[in-house]
Amino acid sequence: MGSAKIARTQIAPAILEAGYPIQAVASRSLNQAQAFAQSVGAPSSYDSYEALLADNQVDAVYIPLPNHLHVPWAIKAMAAGKHVLCEKPIALNSADLQPLLDAAANFDGTLMEAFMVCHHAQWSAIHQRILPAIGDLRALHAVFSYGLSDETNVRNVPEWGGGGLLDIGCYAVLAGRWCFGAEPVGVQSSIDLDPQFGIDRQTSALLDYGQGRTLSLTVCTQGARYQRLLMLGSKGWAELEIPFNAPNEGVRIRLAPEGGIGAGEVIEIAPQNQYASMVSAFAQQIESGKAWNNLEQSAAVIAVLDQIRANARKG
Repeated sequence: MGSAKIARTQIAPAILEAGYPIQAVASRSLNQAQAFAQSVGAPSSYDSYEALLADNQVDAVYIPLPNHLHVPWAIKAMAAGKHVLCEKPIALNSADLQPLLDAAANFDGTLMEAFMVCHHAQWSAIHQRILPAIGDLRALHAVFSYGLSDETNVRNVPEWGGGGLLDIGCYAVLAGRWCFGAEPVGVQSSIDLDPQFGIDRQTSALLDYGQGRTLSLTVCTQGARYQRLLMLGSKGWAELEIPFNAPNEGVRIRLAPEGGIGAGEVIEIAPQNQYASMVSAFAQQIESGKAWNNLEQSAAVIAVLDQIRANARKG
């Protein structure tokens, strides 16, 4: 549903790589829909999302629309009997999410928020290799930054759910939940607003997980292109060099089980398309025939994003 860049450059190729056909494409522009459909071998194209949902040949839909449209169209897709893979963030805030939670409670299909990072081998390695090696996890430091000055980009439109906190802050918050296996008990934050766009262009936060455990995060949409996830344990440390939008060519993790500066080993993670892995996981859930969704995770992450906004000192 839609011809967003991520649909064209990441998800459509991932669907095909995972071995599944694309049946139809819908866009507000029929010409765009037809061109997109032709490029991926889809037999049908539509100039409305309603028409796509009415297509009986379509079993599942991917929703990469602007953030404020995720919940209403996910609900409409479920009502049409379609399985749903919805781009993150699946909702703007907890209040926005509630109607989707209500609808999902009576949905017998699959609904997945598209956190592709959960399906990458380096995130599996966090539990399988890193945490057992560094002792008690004491602190996480997450940074994700890129530069975006285009005023027409949906990520720079506050009414559509633009801004860095929703776009990439969700990854940092998810990393805290993934690594600590818990929700924060306290949040302090600072948000810098862009005077032209009105979106949060930089957010920094300190999340307290109790017993001295913390996650410090900075996300920025008007900074240098950079990302890292540093994990500090009671005995050692580890660093994921490209923790979030990992390239298909493979990534590295630096692991120092005994600590030290410049020490440790380099773990090479094999080439992997994390989007294709996510699509495969989504398809496997559908093929199981059981009702399934990952909204518990979604709700937890969004609740923390709400706290970061509510507790922020704004500049």
